[in-house]
Amino acid sequence: MGFALTRPNQEVEFLSRTPIVLVHGSYHQPAHYAELVSRLRKVASSVTVPDIGMLPLTRSIALVQDIVDQAASPPVVVGHSFGGAVAGALHGARHVVFLSGWVLDVDETAGGMLAKVGADDPAASSDFLRALQLSVDGSSAWIAPAAARDLFYSDCPPEVADHAVELLRPDTPLNFELSPTSAAWKTTPSLYVSTRHDRTWPASLASEFAQRCGHVVTIETGHSPYLSAPDLTASVILDCL
Repeated sequence: MGFALTRPNQEVEFLSRTPIVLVHGSYHQPAHYAELVSRLRKVASSVTVPDIGMLPLTRSIALVQDIVDQAASPPVVVGHSFGGAVAGALHGARHVVFLSGWVLDVDETAGGMLAKVGADDPAASSDFLRALQLSVDGSSAWIAPAAARDLFYSDCPPEVADHAVELLRPDTPLNFELSPTSAAWKTTPSLYVSTRHDRTWPASLASEFAQRCGHVVTIETGHSPYLSAPDLTASVILDCL
C-alpha cells in the first residue's frame, strides 16, 4: 500500500473532499497526532481529532458519531489503540481504520478480553498492568511515565518519545468495563493496521482483532507509528480514501 501524490489532479481533488476523523487512544490527546495530521492534510482538506479524554466509551461514541453525522461526506475514521473501540461503533463511515486498535463487539469489554488472555497466558499483559496506575478513589487511571516509553514509544526518536510522554494524561478506568453501543465495523469496510513490534498487548489479541477486519496490513513499528513512522502511517490511511 502507498498513496502517491502523483495521481491525476482530478483524482486527488476528489479524494481531498473525503473527511478524515482520527480518534485518539486512552491516556493520549489530539496533540500526540500533530505530525500525522499535518501529513494527512496535504491531501485531505478536513482532518478532525476530537478530544475524548476522560470520557466513558458511550459518551465518546456519541461525540464522534455527531461529527461523522455532520461531515460533508462519509469520512474515513481512524481509531488508534482504544480509539478503535469508538471508531468501530460508528455508523456512516466510508472506511474504518484500526491503527493497532481495539475491535470490540457489543458484548465485549477491554477488561474482559485482557482477563481472558491473562487466564491463558498470565504473563501476556504483565508489562501494561504493571504500568497502569489508579487514583486512590478509583476515578482516574494513568500510565507510569517511566514505563510509557517502552510501552508506547519504543521505536521513536528520543526527543519524540520524551515529548509524547510529557503529553500523556489520566483517563477514566470505566472504559475497561464498558462495551460499545454497536458493532458497525461488521458492515463497514475496514482495515486493521497491525504493528509487529507492539509491546502494549499480547500478540494473540492483536491477531484476533485483525481477523475481524476486511483487510490487514502489518508494519514494522511499535504501538505509535503515527510518531515513529508518520509518513508510512499517513500513506496507509490515505489509501482508504
